[in-house]
Amino acid sequence: MRKNEKRLILVLVLITVVAIIIWFNVRNKRKDTQPVATGNAQNQQEQEDPNVEKYITELADGTKLNTSEEFNNSKTYKNLTISNIQYTYRNGETLLLADVTNNGTEPCEMEIVKLRILDEKGQEIITMKPLLPALAPGETDQLNAAASADLANARDFEILENN
Repeated sequence: MRKNEKRLILVLVLITVVAIIIWFNVRNKRKDTQPVATGNAQNQQEQEDPNVEKYITELADGTKLNTSEEFNNSKTYKNLTISNIQYTYRNGETLLLADVTNNGTEPCEMEIVKLRILDEKGQEIITMKPLLPALAPGETDQLNAAASADLANARDFEILENN
C-alpha cells in the first residue's frame, strides 16, 4: 500500500468513529430530554391510553384476573342470581365462571342468554352467548362463558335475553 492509501483509510476510519460517537450522544440526549410522567400527568395518560389494564391483577401463573367491583358484583336475571363471578384471561382465552342460583319457586329451563361485556365507558366490547343451566328451585349450578381473545380488562357486564 502506498502512503496516500494508508492516509485515506485512516481518515475514513476516524470519520466513522466520530460519526458513531455523535450518533450515541444525540440518542442519549433524546432519552434525557423526554418528560418523566408523574402524578396527574401519569393518571391522565392512563385515562387516555385504552391499553392500560385498569381492572387487572396478574397472578403468579400469568393469569389476568378482573378486579372491577362492578363486574364482580352479583347480577340478577329473571329469578336467577349470578354470583361468585371470576373473569380471567389465560393461554389465549377469556373465561367467565359464575354460580347461578334459581331463587324462584318454579324450575327454570336451559336458556341461551347474551352477556354484553362493557368497557369503562359502558360501551360493548363483545357479546357472549352462554347457556344457562336448567335449575330446580333453590338449585345452584355453574355458568361458563368463553372467548378466544384477551377481554379481561372489562368494567362490567349485562345479562340480556337472546332474541
